[in-house]
Amino acid sequence: MAPELLTPPGPRVLLVDPYVAREDPMERKFVELYPSLGLLTLGAYLREQGVGVRLVDLTFERDSRAVIAAVEEFRPHLVGVHTKTLTAERAMELAAAVRGQGPVTVAGGPDAATRPEVYLARGFDVVVPGEGEPTLVDLARRIAERRPFVGTPDTIARGPDGAVRGPSRPFLRDLDVLPLPAWELVDMERYLGAWERSTGERRAAVLTSRGCPFDCSWCSKPTFGRTFRQQSPERVLAELRALKERYRVSYVRFCDDVFGISRPWLERLLRGMIDERLGLRFECLARVDLLKPDLLQSMRAAGLERVYVGVESGSQKMLDLMNRGTKLHQVERTAAALRDAGVRQFWFLMLGYPGETEEDLEATFQLFRRFSPEEYSVSIAVPVPGTRFHEQVRPRLPGRSSRTRGSGGSSLLFEAAFPERFYRWEQRRFGLEAALGKARGRLSPRVVEGLGRAADRFHHRVAAPLLVGDRRRPGRGR
Repeated sequence: MAPELLTPPGPRVLLVDPYVAREDPMERKFVELYPSLGLLTLGAYLREQGVGVRLVDLTFERDSRAVIAAVEEFRPHLVGVHTKTLTAERAMELAAAVRGQGPVTVAGGPDAATRPEVYLARGFDVVVPGEGEPTLVDLARRIAERRPFVGTPDTIARGPDGAVRGPSRPFLRDLDVLPLPAWELVDMERYLGAWERSTGERRAAVLTSRGCPFDCSWCSKPTFGRTFRQQSPERVLAELRALKERYRVSYVRFCDDVFGISRPWLERLLRGMIDERLGLRFECLARVDLLKPDLLQSMRAAGLERVYVGVESGSQKMLDLMNRGTKLHQVERTAAALRDAGVRQFWFLMLGYPGETEEDLEATFQLFRRFSPEEYSVSIAVPVPGTRFHEQVRPRLPGRSSRTRGSGGSSLLFEAAFPERFYRWEQRRFGLEAALGKARGRLSPRVVEGLGRAADRFHHRVAAPLLVGDRRRPGRGR
């Protein structure tokens, strides 16, 4: 095909998702693949503004060659790369490779927003630390028209004398102005087919909001801060209908940072899902202080199947140190209500946060044992740059970082109360308890309880003292 047929007139933007699933240890464990909703929405918005768009999705690829081929064929004015911790190195390698072919390279997403100076030093021309839609349209037009782009609002660009930060740009006030995601920019059938083969369901993701108003000390929010904006329930219903009609989607993951922050909003959405008889099953991430038991009947009627819950710890002291804003009795109430309603629970638990003792770890383990969630993730606390947690442990960072090691929450990246081998043992202990929990339906309660007591004796008398070793200090546990 002639190049002129491949390069539409006007500004052209190539969007890149550098995430390669086969390189993600957590993906290999949980196998939950969805295309980048941020890039799909950005692509749809650019198109509406008259910008030509292509998207290279590396999720199912082995390497980055598809990006270079797309640059040569599409001849974009701008290449925009989504960044996060796991894909940082690949993103920077892409920038260096692409810049030599002419387009301006732009980094967006949470990792570039957290440390823009690193991305600029490693090959990117511009970093967009905030909301991408209006800013990328502005950049694309300036670049296509050969106008200066250094100093564009809401950008940080490499200037002749160093980084130049443009003036701030307000967030979009009404998220309903955003078009439906441009699903056609990726191979949706590959995603849906993979889900259908593994679960029997065609699963897709939906994002109804931007930002999170809560202030957990280990959570990084470089793009939206503590702002929170939400699409109307009617706009969300339109997206759900489109997914069902166009792609025969049967299961949806609401991937908001926290789902259902506004109860009136959630009740309107649930009522719409029930009244329209969408027949979609769904899952979401919820806070225990917001997921009230009296809501579960409506959520189940609308199709709720699974809830991801940030439990984090079974110690109120640790929840307070993390600034979670939740109470242990709320965790217990919500876990019991979900169990009674027949909703699958996925618990996120965190070990090693500063201030944690063996007693705190034991409280978390006993809470886990009491409720025996169907699914769980136990990670060692990761100090992400830009968080209060990172600042707190900065003097205890021994040169290793989450950016240089694909830890997936399984490596100790700072000097904690106990050595890494102790936390790894604790992770295995939760795994054993989970296996015992599943065995309760097959073995007699007496056998299961006996195995549990034997495991506890081994942990307290042999494993924990041996693994802690000379790192034990006064006031840090038994």
